[in-house]
Amino acid sequence: MTSPLAHQLNPPAWQRSLAGFGYRQMVPTKVLAPYVQHYWELLLPAGQGMEHRELLHPDGGSSLLFQLQGHLSVDAQAAQQGVIFNPAAARSGELVLEPGVQVFAVRFHPGMGAVFWRAAASDFASELMGRDCAQYLRFDLPAVTEQLHMAADMQARVALLETALCGALAQGARVSSALPQALERLREGRGQQPLLQTLASSGLGQRQLERLCKRYLGLTAKQYSRLHRVAYSRELLKRCNPDPLAEVAYQAGYADQAHFSHDFKAVVGVTPGQYLRRVQARYHDVEGGDAQIVHRA
Repeated sequence: MTSPLAHQLNPPAWQRSLAGFGYRQMVPTKVLAPYVQHYWELLLPAGQGMEHRELLHPDGGSSLLFQLQGHLSVDAQAAQQGVIFNPAAARSGELVLEPGVQVFAVRFHPGMGAVFWRAAASDFASELMGRDCAQYLRFDLPAVTEQLHMAADMQARVALLETALCGALAQGARVSSALPQALERLREGRGQQPLLQTLASSGLGQRQLERLCKRYLGLTAKQYSRLHRVAYSRELLKRCNPDPLAEVAYQAGYADQAHFSHDFKAVVGVTPGQYLRRVQARYHDVEGGDAQIVHRA
């Protein structure tokens, strides 16, 4: 059964900004739902006249992007033979879409994409790859890539990719159920919950959690927690009338502004103040319909 379109009641601003480019999502079938977050596709019209840039903020998940036509790049690295493999990253990156590009992609849940890989996530975490990532995958990436280019529409592309993913699952790879439970607790706690508390509720020991994170996530539990604390900080900064930076640091659970600034810059690449100015300069009133291009901040 083909995955249905994903309907979000309140999609984020960057998705609303891409609606004019045919951006849409499809949810996975039931068997793949524990591993795949969603599939997405868009087409930036050749007559757009200018490239479109999106900041890609890490959440522990991984992506496989297929360049069906045109040109795209992530952190200035162009797609190699039509593919960009973006494993779990520890800091923000930038996706650049040039006019005329068509992209189809799959987004995996944190730690769950590793069931489709032959190697530990720590072997290539944060390392962008092109079609050379085929050596790590449990399915025939070159063949799948060619099939996706010939597919009639997104529905057909999702069906093709899901066939390959289900075939990889049939090889018997699995992730301990304790890992996604622990990661979800860290995410829900916005990185503020003490690790010992997470361990107590998940039934994992610290060494066991770190071993699972290294094998399937490619990040340490501490790095993963920091990603979600910084993500919460970004949401606080994106409010219409943001609080002073010291107050944002306090609400995000930081003991002082210096620690907040250090963590924020380590993940996003700029200081909280620089990020706030970027948001104010680049965000438009998407709800009001006056935005032509909105950068995902």
